[in-house]
Amino acid sequence: MNFKYLSYLLLPFLLVSCTKRDPSPYVTYLSISELMQWVIDPAADRIWDSVAWYSTLKGEKIVAPSTQEQWDDLRNSAATLMEASNLLMIDQRAKDSGAWNDYAHNLGSAAQKTLLAAQAKNVQAVFDNGTIIDEACEACHLKYAYFDKKKTSKP
Repeated sequence: MNFKYLSYLLLPFLLVSCTKRDPSPYVTYLSISELMQWVIDPAADRIWDSVAWYSTLKGEKIVAPSTQEQWDDLRNSAATLMEASNLLMIDQRAKDSGAWNDYAHNLGSAAQKTLLAAQAKNVQAVFDNGTIIDEACEACHLKYAYFDKKKTSKP
């Protein structure tokens, strides 16, 4: 084989091996499980628990924020969830750069809409966006979190 052609084949490998990749400037202190349990789940739960409709024998009961403090707490939970969606995409946590990031973006987008609904004190929009948050979480969990919980059949 001609040296010229051999150098064309080897040059890309040499260039890749010579490039130094900067380490990530991010430090992850929590595992994904801890991030979910201590940050994401509590923020999502506060959103989901903030608005509800119940039908009883005495009629319909609506649960919704009624004070500015409650609306602010809802807004803060949405903001926490919005920013936490970015924490899921840090290299040390991301399972891949495709679907994982898409799910995280969907979560952040739904949380942002919830924040805007809370600022507008729009109960129906908070409820609707809470459903979208749930769908974003469940879609990701179906692909990444439930894989080890498959049903086993006994003989």
